[in-house]
Amino acid sequence: MKRKISMVLFLCLVWNAILPVCLSTEAKAAKGKVNISAESAVVMDVQSGSILYSKNMNKKQYPASITKIMTALLALENSSPAETVTYSGSAVLNLESGASNIGLKVGEKLTMEQSLYAILLMSANEACNGVAEHIAGSIKNFVKMMNERAKQLGCTGTHFANTNGLWMKNHYTTAYDMARIASAAYKNTTFARITGTKRYNIPKTNKNKDGHALHNHHGMLYANSSYPQYVYEYCVGGKTGYTSKCRYTLVTYAKKNGMTLVSVIMRAPNHPSMEPNEYTDSTKLLNYCFENYTRYGIQDATTDEINNQYLFTKFSPYFKHSTSMLSIDADAGVILPKGVPLNKAQKKVEFFDSPQKGKDGKDVIGAVTYTYNNERVGGSDIYYTQKQIPMLNDSIDMSQWFDDAVEKAKAEPFPWKKAVIIIIFVLAAGAAAFLVILRIRAQKEQRLRRNRYKQTRKSIRRSRGRRNDRRPYWK
Repeated sequence: MKRKISMVLFLCLVWNAILPVCLSTEAKAAKGKVNISAESAVVMDVQSGSILYSKNMNKKQYPASITKIMTALLALENSSPAETVTYSGSAVLNLESGASNIGLKVGEKLTMEQSLYAILLMSANEACNGVAEHIAGSIKNFVKMMNERAKQLGCTGTHFANTNGLWMKNHYTTAYDMARIASAAYKNTTFARITGTKRYNIPKTNKNKDGHALHNHHGMLYANSSYPQYVYEYCVGGKTGYTSKCRYTLVTYAKKNGMTLVSVIMRAPNHPSMEPNEYTDSTKLLNYCFENYTRYGIQDATTDEINNQYLFTKFSPYFKHSTSMLSIDADAGVILPKGVPLNKAQKKVEFFDSPQKGKDGKDVIGAVTYTYNNERVGGSDIYYTQKQIPMLNDSIDMSQWFDDAVEKAKAEPFPWKKAVIIIIFVLAAGAAAFLVILRIRAQKEQRLRRNRYKQTRKSIRRSRGRRNDRRPYWK
């Protein structure tokens, strides 16, 4: 019977050890069965940057008009929507024959927001040039900004040579780099709103009394009259691209089950009238990822943990979740293969030596990172925001507190296990000593009782002897 129980326990331990590996292997095998026509592709989780699918994702390709995602991102980061863009002759006229445009005229004025609608919905090449000149003074200067921003985003296989993606030999990127750029862009709420718009009308301008009627070129978002079958119910935006040398490229954003994914297709060979094509490839990949991966939200639990365990131990009575000075991204999550629980991912929390400036001007003081099978599957920066809390400001020097808190965060955790073992040992030793003392006292009392008994017996015998020695008085 004992052998059977031992064998069952052994098998359970082995199963728990190999289950994550089996699930991961199964997911990778399933990924290998997804056949697509494009030469390169990748699917990335927008929030975490986790790669859920890849095919030649680091191969350099010509991006065509998906380049305009970077153009729009830079415009949003370096201007306001209400700024007026005046289109010059160099912006409007220096286009190759057949290049996408909305017919802007020299001297025409649009707002920056209207220009971005023209870029992202109708792929207007002249709008890209006009926006570049407005922000950087020249297209050349703007292209430098594009390459600098790509490096900031971690792109290593990218070099831009123009603002619109018209073919140039030294204008290239990779599917992975493009996914990085597209993810960063989608985190901008204005970009997300514009790219997800199906139709938009620019009202009358100084050069066009009818304005400009725009519609989204992305066939998975807005039904093309010729190919309505490619509409995808989870699509929330994206950008198309094509030149004869670049072939078909496509960036698609999709949301389902709490996940926001971006799919990048590069060098798909066929026209949308033929299958497979960039649309069928994207649909197949997104469906695969939604069906085979699960997203776990970590915002609430992680915020509570870093406030209570790491930095706020000393001042925890003063803080609640809603008033804490530490936070992570509201949409922070972890993406894992279906069937793999969150506790199978390895979590690491680290704090920096000094704060760093992050997005929205927040101080980034650390990061929480989740990995699974040695790959990053989620996480977030840790932000520090000094809030006006009178009780704290009246009694605590926050700058000194921050230094103390960081020092405390770096300190080794209290060795609770060793402390408990020592306490148990001390208590056991004390109990043993107490028992020994009781034993000694009991033995001492027993000896005293024996001695008193012996003394009493002797006294009795002496008394009897004296009585026997007496003689009757009448003799």
